[in-house]
Amino acid sequence: MRLRSLLAGTAVLAITASAALTAGTPAQATTAAAPAVAANLVAEVENGKKVRAIVEVRGYVARVAEALEAASDETTVIDKTSSGDFLVATIDKPTLAAAMAHDMVKSVYRDELSKPTLDAGTKLIGSDRANKAGWTGKGFTIAILDTGIDRDHPFFAGRIVREACFSTSDPDPLYQADSLCPNGQPSQIGVGAADAKTAKCVVKGTFRCSHGTHVAGIAAGKKAGTGPSDGVAPEAGILPIQVYSRFNGPICRQLATSAPCFLSFTSDQKLALQYVDQVHAGLNVVAANLSLSVGPKHKVHCDQDPAYGALKWEILWLKDFGVTTVVSAGNDRHADGVASPACISSVVAVGATGHHDRPAPFGNRGPLLDLFAPGVAVRSAVPGDTYRTLSGTSVAAAHVAGALALVRQANQDLPGEELVEKLRTSGKDITYRSGGTTVTTKRIDLAAALSLDPPTTPAPTVTPSPDPTSPASAATSSAAPTPAPTRTGSTAARR
Repeated sequence: MRLRSLLAGTAVLAITASAALTAGTPAQATTAAAPAVAANLVAEVENGKKVRAIVEVRGYVARVAEALEAASDETTVIDKTSSGDFLVATIDKPTLAAAMAHDMVKSVYRDELSKPTLDAGTKLIGSDRANKAGWTGKGFTIAILDTGIDRDHPFFAGRIVREACFSTSDPDPLYQADSLCPNGQPSQIGVGAADAKTAKCVVKGTFRCSHGTHVAGIAAGKKAGTGPSDGVAPEAGILPIQVYSRFNGPICRQLATSAPCFLSFTSDQKLALQYVDQVHAGLNVVAANLSLSVGPKHKVHCDQDPAYGALKWEILWLKDFGVTTVVSAGNDRHADGVASPACISSVVAVGATGHHDRPAPFGNRGPLLDLFAPGVAVRSAVPGDTYRTLSGTSVAAAHVAGALALVRQANQDLPGEELVEKLRTSGKDITYRSGGTTVTTKRIDLAAALSLDPPTTPAPTVTPSPDPTSPASAATSSAAPTPAPTRTGSTAARR
């Protein structure tokens, strides 16, 4: 029987549109009493311009916003609710003077526009340097539990080692759910099983199952033609598993989206993790990436909560065999908590930073976060042999999943927990306010985590074994995937 609980049974894609706010590089602080103000902002304001700026505060954002608005009729406070650490406003001469005199203002600087490209994320974490030194993830596999993959996309050529699908059909009027497995059944294993370009993934000519392709590209894409630069682990194997279903019922409206929508049952996620357990040894799976989230904010681990700790046993079992489950923290703007399943203690919960190493305003964060990784405006593959820029903690989690493949290649005898610890101990400190406390979380830095000498030991060989017989594969069909319809529109927008 499929899970029917609205909160426990569905998960929404943990990604937000690429228009998410990206902060520029803050000026260096001078003294606690005098705010640091970027020189280029001062020059523009002195020339009579109004400048879109970020104002960092050390107290109450609302109080600073009120003071700035009172300073000038030309001031517009654009955003004073997204963060407790800063606001965004247009700054003119009187407003800048008010900001510099306010004891709660830490710094003022332009809200810069950054060029979106995959290169920014990989360079920031040092994976480009690691790749050049020979650490590419070769011989190891990353499982991507998501919306399937564009299996013939040039970004993945020759590296999809196996495919699976666990997806729900349920006529319940609330759900009106259809399986996204190409064979139309609750499960499918084998070539084409995770195809993201099936007919039910297309809505009005637009591919709606693009998320998994984008995530896989960040973790393990390899440059092809005019595409973006390599993902983090460009020679790692990819194991895509479709865990989403297409919903046409009122559930979409209840979750603040329109029908049809694409959601994932916890039960399908459990089946997928169990499948990873069955095949991990033959495929050398090092990480399972779950870029999805559901439910309320969790400030403490949710292992004992039956609604939100439902995947804990599958995750623990994989962990015992050296497979790390990497989970996006969610995009609910929680400064002191994460969504499920990132709240499970045995996962690696990942938050998002912008290119200037500031926590992304949309991303959940706080003491339960294990690592940060780039998550703002990253370009990666989407169905239709093309590429797109997206932001979200999904993007960040994919960087970590790829990083684990590199660290495993360089440290083949270490337990999985110690691979994660290498990323923690070598990362860059990102310190921020979380609730009423200050929290420091590491942003991964592969250049620091790895020896950059070329590998001296050969990579292990991935030798896929026949698909095991199991309850999960009992409904498997060998039918060919449904051909994808001709693409007539752009890729889906917001996830």
